[in-house]
Amino acid sequence: MLRLVAVLKPHNSGTGAFLALADDHRQYWVKPPGNPQGSRTLVAEYVVSGIGSLIGAPVRETRLLEIPRHVRFEYAPGHFLRPSIAHASLNLERATIIDDWSEFTAYDHNRSRQAAILGLWDLCLGGDPQWLHAADDDYSIWSFDHGFWLAGEADWTVASIERVGDRAWLQELDARRLSRASLLSTAEAIRGLQIDSVEAVVRGVPLSWDTSQHEMSELARVLCGRAPAVADRLDQLAMLSPHP
Repeated sequence: MLRLVAVLKPHNSGTGAFLALADDHRQYWVKPPGNPQGSRTLVAEYVVSGIGSLIGAPVRETRLLEIPRHVRFEYAPGHFLRPSIAHASLNLERATIIDDWSEFTAYDHNRSRQAAILGLWDLCLGGDPQWLHAADDDYSIWSFDHGFWLAGEADWTVASIERVGDRAWLQELDARRLSRASLLSTAEAIRGLQIDSVEAVVRGVPLSWDTSQHEMSELARVLCGRAPAVADRLDQLAMLSPHP
């Protein structure tokens, strides 16, 4: 587990995220438990990024970060750091954040990268669409800030996700300009998800983030239950795409 070395820069966000230096000499955006949007947003952050890695989606590297006792910092009004395990997302220097992902679809390999993000969005019930683009890498897209995923709620529950069932969760994302081959390969990756691999992801969630082992097992079960229908939808979208 990483350890916080220094707070570098605050950020005006709902969670009070701040830029920090960790003991691996890299910089991360850190969200502590007990933040103004609640600890359960960290569960969504960790789980969505972990599943994104399983299916090959371009998600920022995320780590658990120990906040030591001696670090004192008011990261949001009335919210001070305390000894805990926080969520850390690897910083991307010279990044542009936009809400409309079509702006850079034709750049670099974004037709392919967005196809994988679309699959992740549908599978994990994405919310609060915003996209990180690397200014030094032809504006290639990254998915990040997944706190409002899992049915778009900061206080999500397994029951709220289960009520969606395997229905589509593609609203707000335009799939018409994406790579046909990448939609198909993402469908294959999602169809091939195994419950053991998803459970391995959710087992990494600290229980101090207002959750339990039982809830995490149920979350893995429900998300895996969505996978076949998500894969079928991606196959259908691929047949409509004019882009190879």
